[in-house]
Amino acid sequence: MPASSFMRKSFLAGLACFALAAPAGSQNLMGVSVMQPGETDVSQTVKLGLNKSTVIELDRAVADVVITNPEIADAVVQTSRRLIFRGIEVGETNAFLFDRNGNPLLNLEIIVDADTAALETLISRYVPNARVDVESVGGNIVVSGEVENMMQSDQVVRLVKAYSGGGDDVEPVNMLSVAAKDQVMLEVRVVEMQRSVVKQLGIDLAGRTIGSLEDVLNFDFASTTNFNVQGQALGGLGFDPSYTTQDANGRTTNIGAEIDALERIGIVRTLAEPNISAVSGESAKFLAGGEFPVPVGQDNNGRISVEFKQYGVGLGFTPVVLSEGRISLKVSTEVSELTNQGSFQGQSVAGTDDDGNIITAQTLTIPALTVRRAESTVELPSGGSMMMAGLIQSRSRQTLDQLPGLKKLPVLGSLFQSRDFVNEETELVVIITPYLVDPTQKGRLRTPADGFANASDPKTIFFGKLNAVYGRDGQELTADNYNAPVGFIEE
Repeated sequence: MPASSFMRKSFLAGLACFALAAPAGSQNLMGVSVMQPGETDVSQTVKLGLNKSTVIELDRAVADVVITNPEIADAVVQTSRRLIFRGIEVGETNAFLFDRNGNPLLNLEIIVDADTAALETLISRYVPNARVDVESVGGNIVVSGEVENMMQSDQVVRLVKAYSGGGDDVEPVNMLSVAAKDQVMLEVRVVEMQRSVVKQLGIDLAGRTIGSLEDVLNFDFASTTNFNVQGQALGGLGFDPSYTTQDANGRTTNIGAEIDALERIGIVRTLAEPNISAVSGESAKFLAGGEFPVPVGQDNNGRISVEFKQYGVGLGFTPVVLSEGRISLKVSTEVSELTNQGSFQGQSVAGTDDDGNIITAQTLTIPALTVRRAESTVELPSGGSMMMAGLIQSRSRQTLDQLPGLKKLPVLGSLFQSRDFVNEETELVVIITPYLVDPTQKGRLRTPADGFANASDPKTIFFGKLNAVYGRDGQELTADNYNAPVGFIEE
């Protein structure tokens, strides 16, 4: 017998002995077949719309249909080869179809969700230029794709809410991207001119007669007027003539007059141009100024707690890019400065603490603020300008102090009166200009310090120069590179 034949027979005999010695349970497991959902050759995935049906045609007759969760989907066997599946509730389930011999015909993975075909048709009708895909996931609506601007994105979301029937309570998952640029730079220009005219004219008369020792006769008179608008005389021309005489009886007579005259004209020009950038839909703030303390409380020991208030040039805005040619802006701008007019002058107050000790609170002076503020919501194209706010204000204050009776005397009545007159005129405009901007390279950006060059020692000593004229790239200016205007600020 050949060796190979002997080895083959020995292997088969050993295998038969092993089979006889194996337990009964092991023999049954070798015949088990497990069919996992979605892992067989006859598996398919079916997506059903809520309360919608689909028809499945089979090539062989079906004998048994098993649905895992009939509350999500059910089936109607119309014929032995035709079944109709219907979506009942949002969710997922599966179904197994077997023939008469128990062989699997089909393994269905069923997903029941809201049907979005009608919603996609609605969006394409009302927002025709938008490329939007709508999908229902777990009962929630997910919108994705690309729209031209934020206005189209808002229209799509509103249509989804209206279709869902939940109103504002339904919030779809917005995965839309906007094709338009969404970074906005706002340029604000605040220009203000203030003109003031102050006039003061006051005449005060005084006289005194002192008698001799024999008759003891004294006589005094005086007219005193004030400048109530300004609170005091501001200066100008002061004239104080007086005349003194004495008669043979020793009586002394003094007559004097005090005349104050002033006319003051002032002009104040304010120019502020804050610029700031922000992404569409986000807020941005800018402040160039400072903060001053304001008392907000005081304890029993006289210690004062303060909080700081801001002042200066402030700007805040929220842009929304509607399209390439439309930008909606919610803008608030403010120009404020400290002033003594309307300030609070505190007084020293004495008191006692909890231990009976006498304490004195410090005197406080809190300045006031002169504020020019404007808030508005406007819509502009990129690069377009609009005067957001304007103010023309004229204010006059005048007082005339006179002595009763004497004021009616012709010509002489003016010697017993005082006039204080103030006229203030203000004209203010606020101009805004939004731009759609893109980032750029750092080397293309310029600052006020670019091209600055310190003056040489001889120029500083002999000519009083602290810096040379602005040059280029930190180099001093020469005839070769001079090309006016040079620098950020010229003097």
